[in-house]
Amino acid sequence: MKNKINFYLLLIGSTIFTLVFWKQNIGVNSLIFTAFLVGSLFFLFPESRKSNNALIVYTGTIMTSLLVVYHASSLSIFVWVMSLIFLQPVVHYPKTKTLVVGGFRAFISYLSIPILLQENIRKENKVFKKSLRVFKILKFIIIPIVVLWVFYWIYKIAVPEFDKLTNTFIGKINIWFTDFFEDISFTIVLLFVWGFATMGWYFFKRKKDSIEFKEGKYSEKIKRKRGKEFFYFITPKGLKPLLKNENTIASILIISVNFLLLTVNYLDITTIWFNFEYTIDFNLKQFVHEGTYLLIFSILLSMAIMLFYFRANLNFYKKNKILKISAYVWIFQNLILLTSVIIRNLHYIEHFALAYLRIGLFFYLSLVIFGLITLLLKIKNGKSLFYLIKINSWALYIGFVLFAIPDWDSFIANYNSKNYPKAFVEASFMITLDEKTYPIIKQNKNLLNQDTKLNTYHYFSDDYEVELDKKIDNFMNEYPEKHWLSWNYADYKAYKYFMDKK
Repeated sequence: MKNKINFYLLLIGSTIFTLVFWKQNIGVNSLIFTAFLVGSLFFLFPESRKSNNALIVYTGTIMTSLLVVYHASSLSIFVWVMSLIFLQPVVHYPKTKTLVVGGFRAFISYLSIPILLQENIRKENKVFKKSLRVFKILKFIIIPIVVLWVFYWIYKIAVPEFDKLTNTFIGKINIWFTDFFEDISFTIVLLFVWGFATMGWYFFKRKKDSIEFKEGKYSEKIKRKRGKEFFYFITPKGLKPLLKNENTIASILIISVNFLLLTVNYLDITTIWFNFEYTIDFNLKQFVHEGTYLLIFSILLSMAIMLFYFRANLNFYKKNKILKISAYVWIFQNLILLTSVIIRNLHYIEHFALAYLRIGLFFYLSLVIFGLITLLLKIKNGKSLFYLIKINSWALYIGFVLFAIPDWDSFIANYNSKNYPKAFVEASFMITLDEKTYPIIKQNKNLLNQDTKLNTYHYFSDDYEVELDKKIDNFMNEYPEKHWLSWNYADYKAYKYFMDKK
């Protein structure tokens, strides 16, 4: 019975998928599709209702679909699609611990959709047998029609009077068929097939899942390993001398780098945190871009080194207190270094306004800060690498969902307009923002009146205000043609603004 329901939902879902996305932009259709999909999965897989991980992705999928309807930013659409991908593995396998494994499982199962559909559709014998009966009946209808069609053309060519007699009747049938299939094309058939395969991927579950079984073998706590097979070198003195040597080397390394990092942090605090002065001769772009990338690389390298030393038995070595304290200090100093990177970015924004990468850097740095904190907890509590992957993969997903909430295009347009000309704003960048920002830019069109030589982002024309007006005209001409399925509030608000100005 359950498989029968899955099959009917598969057909309904494929139809909805085709109808709401055919020749449409992403908008209200995302919410309609999400409502059907989440409701169906919630009904078909009751075990997912008790899974915290599944509930998180359920919430993230619904939330991002609402954000798409509200402001339809590229980021919200991306995170919505990402949520749809992660939804399948966490619903089918609620015990999924990491989204890394979840994503891999989703990819593998999507490749095996033909096998998945064959396995599950055949289970519903009644439906399958009925389908076979229909094909058997069609066999007795199609063959005579084909033969009749062959003889029709023979008589049509051979007998002119027969040709005249049948032309009127056949012509009317031909017109009916043409009208009926006018809107049906090969692409819509492909879209339906894709929808059918995708819905089958969601609604049918494979019996065996070796990936979930293998994931279950990993522990969040580091286990002490015993025996000569874990020695780096076979020595008569056993394991302790090796741990002692490794502990000594690690302590010297981390203490040394701590002193080096202390110097860097002191210089950053005294020159960047306080007393920072920007002059025209100072290359702030190079200072932020190259300096930031190198500092981030140093932080990631520091994390890799600590992961290496605290991967196994060194966590259980009784005389590792100095090493652990040095590691904590190193993590704390890396957090100070991250603060310096944030301040560098703030200085850059203050003088060169907002852009996507400058905002994205804050998101990336927040994830690195979270990673450093979880690394500290790993060292303190003897957690495993699997623990880090698990908690940070979920932090990445939740971070993306939260980061998709603001309408960043409108935020950038508002901030840059208010801070111009105090901060340098490239006109060529501003007119690449989403259409919903056109009212904001139009209200602050003075920032477009700048020499094209000052713009390094992109060259459009010698007059950016004229270019903006062209974009607005295109938007106003195209918006009324959009179907309600493509509707989103931000574009509607922009369209209404310009209509009221007429």
